Amino acid sequence: MSRLVAQIRLSALYFLVPALGALSPLIVIPALTHRYGAAGWAAVAIAQSLGMAAAVIAELGWGVIGPQRVARADAAERMSLYESAFATKLAAVCVLAPVAALASFVLATSHKDAAALIGFAMCAGALSPSWFLMGCNKPMAILRVETIPRLCLTVAAGLAIYLGAPLEIYGVAILTACAVTVVLGARIADQRLWPQAKAFREGAQVIRQQLPITFGRVISVIYTSLPIALVSTVSPASVASFAAIDRLTRMFLNLLNGVPSRLQSWVGTAPEGQRHHRSRRSLAYNAIFGLGSALFFLITAPFAARYLFSSTVTISFAMASVSAVIVLVVCASRGYGLSLVAEEGANWIAVANIGAALVGVCAILGLASAWGAIGGLVGELLCELTGLGIQVLALHFGRQWMARRREGQG
Repeated sequence: MSRLVAQIRLSALYFLVPALGALSPLIVIPALTHRYGAAGWAAVAIAQSLGMAAAVIAELGWGVIGPQRVARADAAERMSLYESAFATKLAAVCVLAPVAALASFVLATSHKDAAALIGFAMCAGALSPSWFLMGCNKPMAILRVETIPRLCLTVAAGLAIYLGAPLEIYGVAILTACAVTVVLGARIADQRLWPQAKAFREGAQVIRQQLPITFGRVISVIYTSLPIALVSTVSPASVASFAAIDRLTRMFLNLLNGVPSRLQSWVGTAPEGQRHHRSRRSLAYNAIFGLGSALFFLITAPFAARYLFSSTVTISFAMASVSAVIVLVVCASRGYGLSLVAEEGANWIAVANIGAALVGVCAILGLASAWGAIGGLVGELLCELTGLGIQVLALHFGRQWMARRREGQG
């Protein structure tokens, strides 16, 4: 009984991490829409889109394959993984953060300086050690080093904006939170704050080894983090409403990330004979959870939007319906991604991302130019369905196909 209670408590912590992380936008966004209206929100949304896209690339796939590697590693191997990850991600951030800042400055139609700073700060979030703590099965540590500091700083920024502070204060808060997380994360993980020179020297080799995953992440940002920027190029008048429903959907999906986060450690620490069984059970857990979450989102999204965007942007029932289906598809896709990593098929995720991006770019640009925000959402749904379909084929039929191909070559 005590073991069951401990498992429930641990699982609850995995949900608490994204739940508290979702609180900061609930305060910051209403403050900035109240103070700066739809124009301010559009500038921030574009910067967040580009900054998060750069962060996903700069993260170099460590969030995908890292937790399960950490879960199976001993103390010495964990230290090596931590140093290697931080050194390679730091190099990537130094290159990509200025690019995100410049792109945000160019695409934003107003508040350009604030957009540039926010884009830079969002990219710096790639340095977070949460992936490592997740692999160590320490959700409470993630709360202490990342969630709570970010929450406190962004809430303070939101209150300052409400009282008349410039939008730049939001970027300063995000960047400060990133620095605090890096320092506290190294301390609580019992790792060096600054990697040894060896980790930097071997960085290029590590990046090459993870190139398939990194390439898949590069492709994935096109349809996960860049849709707002894509819509802004073909339908500028739709940016505010599209960004509202897209950001609400992504916030909700971040909130739901507790399920795959908890399953990462559960699947990764399974004995060799049980890993396949656990990975397949996780598929059902993610699908069932996704269905319930989609229904909840459909009911609550229009009401949440009225509060979150201070009634300056409205969300129709049709937009909420399409986004609810996106929630279901993404939850199922997360389950398949986890299983592919567990069953040594992580490279198939890159293939799925490529297919989804090819469909997504054409669909989002074409449909958004014709139908505005609702067209952009349908484009997002089509690319998510493409990615899920490829992962389903890869997990259930990919290994058999590869085995038959090798037999034929032999």
